[in-house]
Amino acid sequence: MLPRDAQDSLDTIHRLQDRSIDEYVDHGFARRYVLPSALMVFVAFASFDLPGPWNTFAIALGLGLAAMVCVSWQRQARVHRRPTGLEQLYYLGAGIVFLVACVAFQVAAAVAAVKLGMPAHHTVAAAATALMVVATAYPARKALRAVARHAVAEDADR
Repeated sequence: MLPRDAQDSLDTIHRLQDRSIDEYVDHGFARRYVLPSALMVFVAFASFDLPGPWNTFAIALGLGLAAMVCVSWQRQARVHRRPTGLEQLYYLGAGIVFLVACVAFQVAAAVAAVKLGMPAHHTVAAAATALMVVATAYPARKALRAVARHAVAEDADR
């Protein structure tokens, strides 16, 4: 094998690796997963305003929807890859930001409920949180793609 052939092979590997990262990220943030996820967030958080057994039913519905989205996401993925440490830090950070936003929306809705007399403040906070999920999907996709490419490039340099 000539050095040029070896370099061509390495270039092909890097190109395909970038393509697999793009496919992995695009699949995870596809509209068919983002919208049901936002609906699941809305149903789960709005359920706190429901009385008696209905709130349990709504939470079960939200969790069932989450399970269906997870199973569908896993089974329909064309690319399966193990996340790197940097990607896991990204997921942890995104989860923390999501939880902080949820709490902030709940507090803001509770304050508005006291000041304005809103009857269903959890539903308002749930709607704001669901809209945040949809609105941040595109920037989160771009950020995850950059993190994944950086992590893979960092591993290749070692």
